[in-house]
Amino acid sequence: MGADTILHLANFSTLFICMVLKFPQIFVLISAKSTTGISVKSLVLELVGFIVFVSYQMYYEYPPPTYLEYPILIAQDVILLLLILYYDGNLKQSVLYAALFLGGWHALTLRSWIIDLAMVRAARSSTPSTGATT
Repeated sequence: MGADTILHLANFSTLFICMVLKFPQIFVLISAKSTTGISVKSLVLELVGFIVFVSYQMYYEYPPPTYLEYPILIAQDVILLLLILYYDGNLKQSVLYAALFLGGWHALTLRSWIIDLAMVRAARSSTPSTGATT
């Protein structure tokens, strides 16, 4: 088995696992009709992290296979978030979350200066200072 075959097998297995990663949580939530034990804040934080990562990858034109699993995870997190809001009786809040989601996605993907600014700030903060303190 060649290295190329092993690489493709690893890529496809990662995609498959990501496609079913959140299914148990979604199915339990639907069957229990209760959101006990699920944190909306942590789910939104995970969602934001995935969006930032995908936006970075797209902005710097990485090949899609390097980040293809993240849109799948984003879709599953959005489904989970909508289910949580539905079962908590806060489905009207989904409009706010959807607006934040779409606004954030728009800002990160269409406003390249935001990513450029973040990268410049990160580079400055990681540069060791050469001056001695007294």
